[in-house]
Amino acid sequence: MKTASFTFKSTILVGNALGDKSEREVIVFTPDNPKSNAPLLIGLPSFGNDPDSFIAASPLTESFPTILNRLYAKDLLRNSTVAIVDSRTKLGGNYFLNSTAVGQYEHFMVKELVPELTKRFSSSRVGLFGKGSGGFASYTLAVRNSGIFHGFAAHSMDAGFENVFIPDFSDAMEEFRSANGPYRWLEKYWQGLNRIASRKVKVLRSLCASAFFSPDPNSGEMGVMLPFDYENGDFRPEVWEAWQKNDPAKNVKNFTRQLESMNAIFIDAGTMDEFSAIWGARAIDNQLKNSKINHSYEEFEDGHFGINYRFEKSLPILAQSLA
Repeated sequence: MKTASFTFKSTILVGNALGDKSEREVIVFTPDNPKSNAPLLIGLPSFGNDPDSFIAASPLTESFPTILNRLYAKDLLRNSTVAIVDSRTKLGGNYFLNSTAVGQYEHFMVKELVPELTKRFSSSRVGLFGKGSGGFASYTLAVRNSGIFHGFAAHSMDAGFENVFIPDFSDAMEEFRSANGPYRWLEKYWQGLNRIASRKVKVLRSLCASAFFSPDPNSGEMGVMLPFDYENGDFRPEVWEAWQKNDPAKNVKNFTRQLESMNAIFIDAGTMDEFSAIWGARAIDNQLKNSKINHSYEEFEDGHFGINYRFEKSLPILAQSLA
């Protein structure tokens, strides 16, 4: 296995709302003897991660490159190129939708990065994979652009939003109220030393999701409509309705034709997932079964974190179906 990286200069991300960099790192893994027209598998990091953390070694779990190297050695990836994309934003993550409050990340992927990668590595069919928000993005980009993507693997994806996000809203309301709004809270967050405290991460994730699921250029709150009023605690059903349209557990029934066209669909979740992603995964599996759409679905006895080993199951299925 060979590893390389390069910097992609995006024009679509220039001048994005958050001032995030338009140059993006891509880490690429290829077989020792690459061949033309092999699959391209693109990994989308989860919330709070980037390509470096995606592949980082841990003393307690196997790293992604270790798993990938074993899969290449067993010839289970069918000469696929595997690329990990830098998806960082000032909001801690990326849902790869076009958002006036964040940036045109769907267009970045579809119109710029994928054409560059397929050309550079002479790839044929393209698949997506990721966990959490990366799993959400893998599913969402694939069904919204089924002429470009031919399969996806979504691990513990953000789906079933009522279970995944609403439990964090009370913390977000209190934090935004205390800081006099999300903009000031975000400034304070980036000035802080401990940015991975559980409560802070929950609030940041709520803000990030709002920026992608309910952006509003006319809102004075960073161009974002929050699904709650942090002054009085009122829930905003009209904003939540916009969120629901993006929830894979709710919109999967709207993409039957696109899902039927996929060469590979792999979905899983842990029965002890800390964000209750298991319920969204089950809802999607049920809908796919009812629609008689061929897919792979698994539940495993684990939580949301430290589950890189699940890629050892999904990536061969994705690669061999796209070859």
